[in-house]
Amino acid sequence: MPGRKARRKLIKKQQRKRRRQKHAKERDKLETEAENQRLMQPEYQKWLQEQEEMQEFQRLADERERQLAEESWLRREATAQRQFQMDEAKKRQEQEEVERLQLEQAKERAEREEKQRRQREEEAQKAAKAAAEFDAIMESMDEYLNNPRIEKPPSHLLRVMETHPEERPCEFFSRTNCCRYGHACTFNHRRPMLGRILLIRHFFNHSMLQKRWAHKEYDSAEEHLELTEQDLRHDYDEFFNDAVEELGKFGTIVNFRTVRNTLEHLRGHVFVEYTNERSALRAFTNLQGRYYASKRLNVEFSNLRTWRGAVCGLSLTRKCPKGNGCGYLHLFGNPNNLYNTELEYTSGPRSERRSSQTPTAKTPSWDEHSEHGRNWRWSASPEVELENSKDLGNRGQDLKNTRQRDHHPGQEVTEVPCALKESTAPRDLHMTSADQRGITSTGATPQHPIISTGATPQHLSSTTIANKNPSINSSFLWDLYKILFNLFVDKT
Repeated sequence: MPGRKARRKLIKKQQRKRRRQKHAKERDKLETEAENQRLMQPEYQKWLQEQEEMQEFQRLADERERQLAEESWLRREATAQRQFQMDEAKKRQEQEEVERLQLEQAKERAEREEKQRRQREEEAQKAAKAAAEFDAIMESMDEYLNNPRIEKPPSHLLRVMETHPEERPCEFFSRTNCCRYGHACTFNHRRPMLGRILLIRHFFNHSMLQKRWAHKEYDSAEEHLELTEQDLRHDYDEFFNDAVEELGKFGTIVNFRTVRNTLEHLRGHVFVEYTNERSALRAFTNLQGRYYASKRLNVEFSNLRTWRGAVCGLSLTRKCPKGNGCGYLHLFGNPNNLYNTELEYTSGPRSERRSSQTPTAKTPSWDEHSEHGRNWRWSASPEVELENSKDLGNRGQDLKNTRQRDHHPGQEVTEVPCALKESTAPRDLHMTSADQRGITSTGATPQHPIISTGATPQHLSSTTIANKNPSINSSFLWDLYKILFNLFVDKT
């Protein structure tokens, strides 16, 4: 049982509750009576009616606003749906394009892989064929090298390798077997698989053959103060003896010619010609992988058509205006003129000419009577030119003495050869007009001026010159005029 204090507290709480309920009921009753009294009043009824109308108007306005908002939302939704559909279509199109590209790329990749596979197979077949052909060639070379009963090399060893068969031949490479552009040249370079001439590139190396601007610190240096031509000559003689001693072990050497040009693609090249292909092949196989002066030898066969077209003729008398920078071959003179075979002239077609013999480097002489003694450096006949009145006097003396020989048979005469001949070789590109006027080299004593024309080659066997020296008269000038006129008619 709760105590008295707790019971009293509960009783007071219930009393307060009853009082609040009583006051609330009275309040509601008063409000109801007041509301009923107001309802009886017309002003209040009118106000209630106005309030109802206002509420209805507000409801209708809210309804219209809600309807407009819903219509606007529907329009936005329709626009959004259309945009969504367009985006979806674009995405599908892009996806289809990506898939199509992927299919094309996969197809191209498959085709490329198939093509690469076929190329690898073709390359493997070509490599196998080339290896078999190489083995056959090596066996044929070995058989030809070791079997002395085979006199001529097999025909399949005489083939020519070409870099660009569809292009025209490189002019300088055809002449000198050297091209400044090397493998980058767009013209055709023809190299033989077998020949009598070996080309050893950059075999002879000397500081005087290097370019002056090879070292920046020596740009302004004067090389002749440190090295002279005698030093170069001495070093080349040592090199010549050393190289010939080794190269002579493989066969009989016909020509040994060393290039002294300073151009990068010509410097120090050595051409070695043997008597036959067997000796050249033996030297080629034995020199592979060999070193000289701490440099590996680069040996290949050469197919020079003619030494005449490769060597600069003006270099023999040191008249070349380009010096050692000439594009044609400037050659060292061998000690005692060894391995320097005379060039044999032929009158047949160019394809039948012998092109494996080197012209001699000796100074040409006016006393040589044979055709082999002609100065080989001239690639074309010089122009018709009489230098001065002294030449005219000498020519007049020849004509006068000829007439005197006919009238005086017992008079002593002297025979002097005089040849009018045009060279059959093409004109050198670097020959100047001054070099085409019959310039004689040092030590040659001309006894009669050479008068050359572009006419058909002719030969005047000999012209007799009397011991007397008559003066020039009008009859001599008239005879000279007739001779020149006849030469002009023959030329035209």
